[in-house]
Amino acid sequence: MNEQDPPKAVRVEGWSFDGSLPARRPGLPLVGVFLIVLGLFLAAGQLFREAQLGASAFFLAVGFILVFVGMRDRSDLALYSGVFVTALALSDLLSSLNLIHGSGWGLLFLGVGVMAIALVRSKPGKRWGWTLGIGAFLALWGGSDVAASNVDFPTDRLIGPLLLVLLGLYIVSRNRS
Repeated sequence: MNEQDPPKAVRVEGWSFDGSLPARRPGLPLVGVFLIVLGLFLAAGQLFREAQLGASAFFLAVGFILVFVGMRDRSDLALYSGVFVTALALSDLLSSLNLIHGSGWGLLFLGVGVMAIALVRSKPGKRWGWTLGIGAFLALWGGSDVAASNVDFPTDRLIGPLLLVLLGLYIVSRNRS
């Protein structure tokens, strides 16, 4: 383009990731309905204990749906966000039902969920990878909080030495293979 060419204008009709123009679909936008229901659950959960229980159950269902979609579509984002939402909602739901007490349950459930993803996604004959290590770290951290809040034992002082032992085991096992 040189200085004698007339200027050209560009008009943007919309943005999408699929490379085509979005088609207008009749009906209700599901994202809007989801946000309305989510906002109502959160507002009611702040006012009523029973509604907080319902909100936790709702988020647990949303987490399970995200995990299912992540497994079906092989989407890491949906899978990890589903595990995150499921772990925190399960912790909140069980705590609201007075089935568990103390802190650290959400982190423990999150670590177990991340380790489950690593084990399900691992291929035979290959290493589990960094995901299993992060899941184990989160599970140990949450488990130590659970143990410290439910048992009169100083588990918080043992985490550092235990992590050093696990790191040493990892280095020794890595050099052998």
